[in-house]
Amino acid sequence: MSGQPGIHPYRREIELTATTRLGLDFLFLVAAFFLARGVLLEELFPFGPASVITAAVRRPRLLWPVVLISMAGSWFSSTAPVYSRLFLFLLLGLIFSLYPALRRGSILTQATLAPATIILVRGLSLTLWQPSFYGWIQVIFEALLAWGLSLAFLYASITTRQEERLLGGGLFLVGVLLGLQEWRFFDLSLQGVISRYIILLVSLAGGPGAGAAAGAAVGFLPSLSQLVTPALAGLLAFAGLIAGSLKSLGKPGVISGFLLDHLLLANYFLGQESVLAALKEGVLVALALVATPSFLINNLQRFLAAPVSTPALKEDHGRQEALRKALKSLARSLKFTGFKESPEVTVRQVARATCRGCPAGKVCWELEGVQMVTLLQELLQKGSHGCLTTADIPEWLASRCSRCRELLAALISEASKMQVLPAENSLNTWLAATFETLAAMLVEGKAKAGVGEEEGRESPRWKLTVGTAATPRYKADVSGDACLVANLEPGRQLLVLGDGMGAGREAAETSSTAIELVRDLLAAGFTPEKTLRTVNMILLLRTPQESFTTCDLTLINCGNGTAEFYKLGACPTFIQRDGLVKTLSSHSLPVGILEDLQLEPMREELQEGDLLVMVSDGVLEAHRDINEKERWLAKALQRVGDARPQEIADRLLKQARALVDGKPRDDMTVMVARIERTGV
Repeated sequence: MSGQPGIHPYRREIELTATTRLGLDFLFLVAAFFLARGVLLEELFPFGPASVITAAVRRPRLLWPVVLISMAGSWFSSTAPVYSRLFLFLLLGLIFSLYPALRRGSILTQATLAPATIILVRGLSLTLWQPSFYGWIQVIFEALLAWGLSLAFLYASITTRQEERLLGGGLFLVGVLLGLQEWRFFDLSLQGVISRYIILLVSLAGGPGAGAAAGAAVGFLPSLSQLVTPALAGLLAFAGLIAGSLKSLGKPGVISGFLLDHLLLANYFLGQESVLAALKEGVLVALALVATPSFLINNLQRFLAAPVSTPALKEDHGRQEALRKALKSLARSLKFTGFKESPEVTVRQVARATCRGCPAGKVCWELEGVQMVTLLQELLQKGSHGCLTTADIPEWLASRCSRCRELLAALISEASKMQVLPAENSLNTWLAATFETLAAMLVEGKAKAGVGEEEGRESPRWKLTVGTAATPRYKADVSGDACLVANLEPGRQLLVLGDGMGAGREAAETSSTAIELVRDLLAAGFTPEKTLRTVNMILLLRTPQESFTTCDLTLINCGNGTAEFYKLGACPTFIQRDGLVKTLSSHSLPVGILEDLQLEPMREELQEGDLLVMVSDGVLEAHRDINEKERWLAKALQRVGDARPQEIADRLLKQARALVDGKPRDDMTVMVARIERTGV
């Protein structure tokens, strides 16, 4: 590549990611300090080893900073024994440093290091200085707790199941809050302030059930660290319940409910001397909740409302992902017909630029030459369609190749010079586009599952009232025209009119099949362009005989009032507004004639009271004067006034029949739609 040197286009994104990562690392170090201080029943310290193991496995570069900060947290803890815990953290750091393969082992093996090291270090200390049966019970219980916490932390960092993430995150937060014991701010307990803030935040995001659960959980914290009666549990659980019940009133309702209930019950649960402290803490957390940004509350709300995953759902997700990849592979295979220049020459150029002088060259090219040529050809083919990354190089080559970066650069350089032969078969092109559309729809469907539901529930501002009228040609039993009106999804309305070739049952079957396929493909998520090209190809493939139909398609967005018009061999659409008539026309051919379909979409902004009129050619050609085919209908629309769409459709069809003395030479169909406000 040539050009003026400058900043890489992705550099800004990388810098932002690095800044965010630095902030998360700092928060993790702060949490590790308090986790090392977290104590259960004044004697057990299981959180510190679990946090060190989590850092060693999930954030290896933070291993020794976490070890040192955990040692500092233990040192500043007033509870003994200190030295054995310092040596415990040091031993864990040395184990993961000397045996880095442990980071790639199973989670069960990694978590088992916590009880093993605790029993070794604390047990040895107990045996040498203070041997006792109760001491061994305490060590074993602490080891088991550390093992369970390590499993919870490690699983929570990788799982997609909501219950496991809630369990791991909740235990992590409990450990941090326990570590805040005895820390005060202006004579206020930091543990109490943060606990009450959590209750308010969860009540606002999750409602009464979540608020009560959070209140009960943090209310038991003092009894976990000290042998005291858990009087706060009932108080905070009820306060969270009341606060969550006022969630619909927003932050003011949640804060008011929490403060009133908290102050009222504090007098009974904790005594009059604690009411003033409760008032100060309540005011402080209320101010903190007011300052909390809305995006944090919204993210927490979506997390708490997320459905619990099940193995069946996970299996379905895996099948969808496999299907998406298969569809993309099929599309790529159909689109690729070969290179204008032989890729073997390019493979030799890549090997010459990368592998010359490499010690592993003989192994790659003499023992595995065929495999190497096949791999490089596949990578070059993929690079000609898009970007290559280090993830595309297989593990068996990346593990021994010392020049992976040079190899990747050479592949990208040569692939950019290669040109792919275009597919000559239009069927291949259509199938490839269809497979790509289906693969994209699988991804979009998952992305819209959460966001689209909220948008879909919004009431549309516009609605359509539609009337239709039709008659077959003279002495025919069946009309070859077909029309339908459909709601594709909340806020989207479809009007489509088709006129099959000829007349009678065969024309009716062709037109009805085409417009029903249009409706089904649009409802499935296809774009209008892909839908019409698919219908065109289906009509070309279905029979060796000539079979085509016009297609007059109108898509109306009832949310913003915009309309899209696609006309393939169809008559003009008439838009009547305040007595004036506008005509929309196109010169595209009907579907089912040519493989190369020409689409000319038109867009219009609709207003309240607008009339949309779509007709088949039998209606326009009712007038014998070719220059009056559109004028007579436009003049008739100027006189309709405020009549209902069905009355207008019947009146227009009656006038068209009168022009041919009641003997129509072709099928006649009229569709009339009026745009109205919903009152929302």
